[in-house]
Amino acid sequence: MSMPERYHPECPPDAHKVIRPPEKEVFATLCVYVPDSEEANGMDNVTDILSMMNKKPLILCSEKMKELILKNSEQAEIKPEFIRIHDDQSKASIAYTDGAVGPSLDFYNIAENRELAKDFLQLLQKKCLICLDTLSMFILRSISTVYPWDELLANQFLGQYTAALKDLTESDIKLLTDVRYGRFDALKVEEESKTAYKFLRLERKLFLQYPTEDD
Repeated sequence: MSMPERYHPECPPDAHKVIRPPEKEVFATLCVYVPDSEEANGMDNVTDILSMMNKKPLILCSEKMKELILKNSEQAEIKPEFIRIHDDQSKASIAYTDGAVGPSLDFYNIAENRELAKDFLQLLQKKCLICLDTLSMFILRSISTVYPWDELLANQFLGQYTAALKDLTESDIKLLTDVRYGRFDALKVEEESKTAYKFLRLERKLFLQYPTEDD
């Protein structure tokens, strides 16, 4: 399914690539926590949003949500795989839909503990799984794309993200969710909430300017 108009990139996919080898390598794998509450936004919408994160998204969710995502994956043109957390909550593996289970990896759950976000660039250097929440997934994915080429710029964006996140209220988060799912006009966010607008502006800037390889 094509990307909603409000998320179409303003630049060609290769516009911001540089013709030189990356300075850093990303060893971490990103995944997304999808809580049961996302069902209220409509599963077609949820899987469409996941497709913007990755065409083969790695997802942490309940069994109920797993079934709903798999049921709607074809229309969103995604091939999801899922994360299994071990008894030791600091470890997790990828549980593939064919029944195979990947190796045990260190697991950092930023979705549950947002304080970990300040160490995001350091975590990218580890062979591990990093779990993001749906609110922050586009910003942090984009920062992970910038990081190999320009660590200083990635760190600048990370600072902007942590500052914007810190100021968000519950009503801001609801407003941003409504924007994401097309229930509120993004052009009116600034007059509704300056703090939500600060977060949204960063998300749009990074998402539109730094697409990933499968965008």
